[in-house]
Amino acid sequence: MNIHNAAVLVLNNQTHAIEAYVGSADFNNPEDGGQVDGVRAIRSPGSTLKPLLYATAFDKGLLTPKSAINDVPTNFGGYEPENFDRLFHGKITVEFALANSLNVPAVKVLKEVSTPVLVEKLKKANFQTVRKTAKNLGLSLALGGCGVTLEELTTLFSAFANQGAFTPAHLLSDQTPSPSAELISEEASYVIQSILTQITRPDLPNNYDYTYRLPKVAWKTGTSFGKKDAWSIGYNTHYTVGVWVGNFSGEGVPELNGANIATPLLFSIFNTIDYNSTAQWFGFPKNLLKRKVCAESGSVPNEFCTHQILDYYIPGVSS
Repeated sequence: MNIHNAAVLVLNNQTHAIEAYVGSADFNNPEDGGQVDGVRAIRSPGSTLKPLLYATAFDKGLLTPKSAINDVPTNFGGYEPENFDRLFHGKITVEFALANSLNVPAVKVLKEVSTPVLVEKLKKANFQTVRKTAKNLGLSLALGGCGVTLEELTTLFSAFANQGAFTPAHLLSDQTPSPSAELISEEASYVIQSILTQITRPDLPNNYDYTYRLPKVAWKTGTSFGKKDAWSIGYNTHYTVGVWVGNFSGEGVPELNGANIATPLLFSIFNTIDYNSTAQWFGFPKNLLKRKVCAESGSVPNEFCTHQILDYYIPGVSS
């Protein structure tokens, strides 16, 4: 398919040690930039920052998973994002917007949260290029309009596996543990993970062979503008694995996308290093409740609401 390179990082969620680090498909291949380090190369993250964006909105009390949001053509001061499938889905839930990685709702949510707030979160998670270019970042940040590395993304997702606490990763030889800092709440982390473990979603690889054990992981894919980068970042209680696939030349490829190109490799790695893992899954946080909401609005039901569904609710935070 004219796709020549890949990079993978495997992080231990308990020790925060990097256990596997593969910078390119073949270090000894000079034609395809084999000595470029894909773990630390700066690329566009596509949709991979959306979980952090929605978690931040949950923590600010702006949204809950069943909140209604409109996926319709929208002009944000001259910026008109489109969805990957070029379709619009009308009124949907926030949960559906994240599970289906829709673009217009993500930009709407970033407008609510504000770009500086998300930038501060990324700075807290040691995103170096974001720190350097902070004043130039706008609403396109929600869709990958910034520079990130595979190491930064994988370490960010490891925070979701650690109840929202961010700890910098370290190489095995460096045993000094770095201090942790709360990036998002344990409650928001749990809600995000419940959305990212759903398997009725478009970024499950096409014709994925179900006889091959589908690992229980929470994962998010991303494809950068121009089909230059395919990402799949996933985690369970043991590991966070980051996968990037693309060309170091920067050449885009029409077939390149996170779902069909990067995710099969992600699943294969999880099935290799943590096959049929019997580890405990993430526990339900003490300060997270479920409540009935109106299916139409996602708001607390009144006497006119005939169809009610359950939604997550963070007491004292969710509106």
